[in-house]
Amino acid sequence: MKFTLSWLKDHLETTSSLEDILYALTDLGLEVEEVVNPLAKLAPFTLARVIHAEKHPDADKLRVCRVMTDEGEKQIVCGAPNARAGIKVPFATVGAKLPGDFKIKKAKLRGVESFGMLCAQTELELGDDDDGLWELPADAAVGTDLIEYLDLNDNIIEVDLTPNRGDCLSIRGLAREVGVLNQAQVSEQACAPVTASINDRISITLEAPEACARYVGRVVRNLDLRQPTPQWMQEKLRRSGVRSLGPAVDVTNYVLLELGQPMHAFDADKLNGPVGVRRALAGETCVLLDGKQAELTPEFTVITAADRAIAVAGVMGGQDTSVGADTTRVFLESAHFAPESIIGRARKLGLHTDASHRFERGVDPALPALALERASALVLDILGG
Repeated sequence: MKFTLSWLKDHLETTSSLEDILYALTDLGLEVEEVVNPLAKLAPFTLARVIHAEKHPDADKLRVCRVMTDEGEKQIVCGAPNARAGIKVPFATVGAKLPGDFKIKKAKLRGVESFGMLCAQTELELGDDDDGLWELPADAAVGTDLIEYLDLNDNIIEVDLTPNRGDCLSIRGLAREVGVLNQAQVSEQACAPVTASINDRISITLEAPEACARYVGRVVRNLDLRQPTPQWMQEKLRRSGVRSLGPAVDVTNYVLLELGQPMHAFDADKLNGPVGVRRALAGETCVLLDGKQAELTPEFTVITAADRAIAVAGVMGGQDTSVGADTTRVFLESAHFAPESIIGRARKLGLHTDASHRFERGVDPALPALALERASALVLDILGG
């Protein structure tokens, strides 16, 4: 389990130091594997806006960019495929140092001078996205200090949990444990019920109560999934080792890390029928989100729509009901699956997911409804609907 000290303290009323927190975690039997502070690897960087980008006259894969920085306009030669006018990205001026003690120098690339560097996540060791420049929100101010903007003055803690401590696979669970040991008040995350404003309903039938005794869902419509996930949420996910995959999925992953309840978002318009939970049929298949076809047997539990398998319960959702940029109506799922119905199922499919990892160890059966309210509030706040 990887998390930041600041996120943990969001759930604890404490002035305890990092050392006190680490001591408490160790005393609880939660082995601290690593503590990382991003500031140790980063020299000052700022945010810059690309004003103009054109193909390098003598290199097909390079672009010559004019960039507005806190030091005025700069010319940068860049090889990123997404370098284009209008985007805001991290900028390293001449003299700045990248992780690995790599110092930025004035350079001449194929005869064109370059006065600094535009950066990707991987180059800053602040993420695993290496597809191109790290595009930051459009409302980010040019010249803003990157460390301040991303609130990087924080410690990332990674703990190794024994299988019997599934309750600590969340910020909420860790805060409760540390709070008891350090005699600190736990600040429970507000998950007030969200009042329904539409009458959209999807009927749910549980045909395998021994595997799934509780299944709750909510329809949210008139969403705009083309907008980006807020930077604060992306950062909390990234520092916890989770890549941003779009706002709807990011909300469910955020609730997973915060409360410990796995969730899933279906495109409601792709369900084409009532939702059910049952044992898989012999020879039944389901194409999962990773594109692989799961060959199922009755030992698996599946989520169905119009009696076709659309997800392997407690493991992974299906591809044909996944949300995308054009989705405008989602069905948020939050369920409790008994550990004995999940243990070993993911491995038989060659998988290990965040959901199966938690359900195999046991999740609080009271969490599904609470998590659904939290996710609903976040979806409405971030995406409208």
